[in-house]
Amino acid sequence: MTVMQNPREPVPRALKEALRGDFAAVVPLAAPWCRALALALPTLLVLSAAILVLARSRGAAVLFSATGGGVSILEWLAGLALAWLALREAVPGLGVGAGRSLLALAGAVSLQLSLGLLIWQRAAAGLTGPEAMAVGAQCATIEGVIGLPHLAIATWLALRALPVRPRWSGALAGAAAGLLADAVWHLACARNDLEHILVWHFGATVAMTLLGAVTGSFWSRRVRATA
Repeated sequence: MTVMQNPREPVPRALKEALRGDFAAVVPLAAPWCRALALALPTLLVLSAAILVLARSRGAAVLFSATGGGVSILEWLAGLALAWLALREAVPGLGVGAGRSLLALAGAVSLQLSLGLLIWQRAAAGLTGPEAMAVGAQCATIEGVIGLPHLAIATWLALRALPVRPRWSGALAGAAAGLLADAVWHLACARNDLEHILVWHFGATVAMTLLGAVTGSFWSRRVRATA
């Protein structure tokens, strides 16, 4: 039997507060492309300044060089696209799905790998170089310092939208952070040997992709546990 509350009895204060919170106005989220652009814009500003400095010393050809600004611009565009997909995937009803997310990840990672191989071939560098571990660890650390804040902000933006597939949203955000970081640091790194490019630059992007996926999985388990 359902017990009805006496309408003359006062409504509990806790219930009033809960109802008031449910009906409170909320600030709508900006479109995914706006938030993605805001996330990647600081990197673009740093990248533009670095390319300008290089153009003054090496000439305008640095924009189209395989080891110069052209690679960084392509990586930045790929990172922006992945950030947009990550934030779109986080919005219920706008996600592209697991299959297309996987294709986007594979395409972006393949782009960085292909550009790395192109750099190695054009630079006529060897398979490895002196102090490979020390220099490589330094590069990976710097890319982490650049990329991890992007991953943290992208994850926060995605979780605000209550993603249905947080694992995929996190993986896309991680890959975006890796590409944005490499777009900047690529211009400052003087090492073009194959081991350095594959293990430390490409590896940093893969690591951030996996970290984003793990973060999304943790969030998914936490939501299920509190549901």
